[in-house]
Amino acid sequence: MDLPSSPFVAQSVVPTMASHLPNGVVDSRFFSTKKVSVLLDDSNYLLWRQQVLLAVKAYKLQSFLDIHIVPPPSTVLGDDGVSQENAEFARFEQQHSALASWLLSSVSQAVLPHLIRLDTSAQIWNAIVSLYGSNSTSRLMFYRRALHSQRKGDLSIREFLMKIKFFCDNLAGCGEIISEHEHVTAILNGLPSEYESIVSIIVASPTLYSLQSVMTMLVDAESRQQVIMAEAPSSANLVLQQSAKSVNNRSTPSYQPSLSRGRGRGRSSGSRV
Repeated sequence: MDLPSSPFVAQSVVPTMASHLPNGVVDSRFFSTKKVSVLLDDSNYLLWRQQVLLAVKAYKLQSFLDIHIVPPPSTVLGDDGVSQENAEFARFEQQHSALASWLLSSVSQAVLPHLIRLDTSAQIWNAIVSLYGSNSTSRLMFYRRALHSQRKGDLSIREFLMKIKFFCDNLAGCGEIISEHEHVTAILNGLPSEYESIVSIIVASPTLYSLQSVMTMLVDAESRQQVIMAEAPSSANLVLQQSAKSVNNRSTPSYQPSLSRGRGRGRSSGSRV
């Protein structure tokens, strides 16, 4: 299986040390305070990658993620011709180890077993890229099948749209760019019957709607549905109250004294005299 190469230039280079401290070493507090908002797992590689790269670039540490990086020599000759420890090598090792430790702290427990025996930040980074950035056939099939099998169900329209976008983004991360047309098709196919009128308008239009236009229409439609549903109970209560009042008026006639009963008693009394 062909795996994607690191996003950094694959060439032998001597790392350019960051210049945040006088000796060129990034403040170690960066590695203890610069946390990513998510721990890497099977579902958030693209989000994790974005946050890690932004942090690494901010501190000019990209070269440490290059698998072909060449460290400075561990020793150098002093002015007296005697071999001595190279301060540049010591700084390199310090930053390399700190970055590697930070990368390991940014992944979930489920991912850590895949990174055992990897000691450098470049090894760790490239292992993760190979594991989750792979454009393998099985991964592509999984995401594409998942994309076209999504249904809105009980989700809000915004949640449903985000779910569709999640699978499109993961396919893009595997090198499979989803067109706007396919993105819109996946959305429309997952909508329930109450959106049928909007789907018909979009499908019947001679001009293709943009993805943003479709999403805006669906969000607006959901908002209108929510307003109608909110007004429906008060309208129903008013109808029930009016119906109950009408029924009560019909079922409670005014009292009319019976005259025939009194006249009957009079005749009976007279007959006994």
